[in-house]
Amino acid sequence: MHIDRRELLKRSGIVTAGVAIGATLPSGSSAVAAAQDTGTLAFWDTLNDEVRGGVVESLGESFAASHDGLTVEHRGWTTDELSATLPRSVDSNQGPAVSQVNNGEALAGPMIRGGQLVSLAPYAEQYGWIDRFAPGLLARNMYSADGKVFGEGEVWGISAESEIVGFYYNKQIFADNGLSVPTTIAEFETLLGALREAGQEPLVFGNLDKWQAIHLYGEMQGTMTTREFLDNLIYRRGEAAFDDKSFVDAAAKITEWNEAGYFMQGFEGINGDDATALFATGAGAILLQGSWAAGTVGEGLGAENVGFFLMPPLEASGAVMHVGGVGIPYSITTNAADPALAAEFIDHLVSEEAFNLFIEAGSLPSGEIPADKIVADTLSGDLYTNWNATLEADAVGHYLDWAAPDFYDTLTGTLQELLGGQKNAQQVVDTLQQFYAASFA
Repeated sequence: MHIDRRELLKRSGIVTAGVAIGATLPSGSSAVAAAQDTGTLAFWDTLNDEVRGGVVESLGESFAASHDGLTVEHRGWTTDELSATLPRSVDSNQGPAVSQVNNGEALAGPMIRGGQLVSLAPYAEQYGWIDRFAPGLLARNMYSADGKVFGEGEVWGISAESEIVGFYYNKQIFADNGLSVPTTIAEFETLLGALREAGQEPLVFGNLDKWQAIHLYGEMQGTMTTREFLDNLIYRRGEAAFDDKSFVDAAAKITEWNEAGYFMQGFEGINGDDATALFATGAGAILLQGSWAAGTVGEGLGAENVGFFLMPPLEASGAVMHVGGVGIPYSITTNAADPALAAEFIDHLVSEEAFNLFIEAGSLPSGEIPADKIVADTLSGDLYTNWNATLEADAVGHYLDWAAPDFYDTLTGTLQELLGGQKNAQQVVDTLQQFYAASFA
């Protein structure tokens, strides 16, 4: 089946009204600063699809309506584009007042050390954010005042959403082939093999933009690790390192799945968002993707026709640390003309109104989902049930690129070489550990 790329983008909601993926910064060094001075609050994030983007744009409108003369402008980016654009835009005073800033050393640490973000410590107390989030999740938005220690200290961002990576599945394809949700890795592998034999694309997965491989690797390693090890690795405590056997075994398992033909044919030339769009049209049985794709997938296949499950454990009684946590948090940049107003807007993004709008959109808001919001046998019901269970088990893991400054390119590039057969499992781990160890110097 051939689908034009522009049609894929349209179906996946990657382009929304007034927000284009390839958008460039406004011309003129004072474009945003001047707009703020005349009553405009600009905010940037990665909610560039119609579903979640629609939620935050609605919140922007309601906030503006409660503040006479204020205009709220939203711009959605891809994660890579926002991470590359935000620091230099803040430096040139073209940045927004409020922006999502990726956790850890992916972006937050470098921007704090560069003096580009405003500490939310006083506002966290004013608005009660510290009491609103579980300590283990809030830690992912915390840094020391000097930006050198991740996971403790002051709050620098607040998340409007939660995130967890898992697998969406087409219920009709499962029923047609007599399949059920796997409870162990061995069952999952048997299922993937059966789908390939039946002529179905087993696992829809696109790695052209490389970030999807982080999720695949993190989920696989999550079946072989512990809470303590992952926290120590990401927060750079103790002796945890990438030369741990779990990382070698996870890379070897990915190679095994690749050679067995479990991944969608041509995954190297399809990006993550386009893979989601393909699955939403009925192409493929299972999609590896995060909770943020629920709205797009549900709109495409129908909320009753698609389900969601988490990576199963190695053994039936085993545990898995799942990639995810808080959504990319909203922070205040030093371009904000009125930081207090920016903080008030962030509080609006995590308000009860916001929570309910995310629920209505089938997305995953921050915090535990109340039982009366969970509808059985629907996509959102599966997602919320699995999320609550993961919270209860303290099994929300981390994104591996948070571990070191500028680690993203090395991690994604090395995993791309693994999937392309240019590196074996041990070579992958050697490369990652070398970079990680050097980052402590």
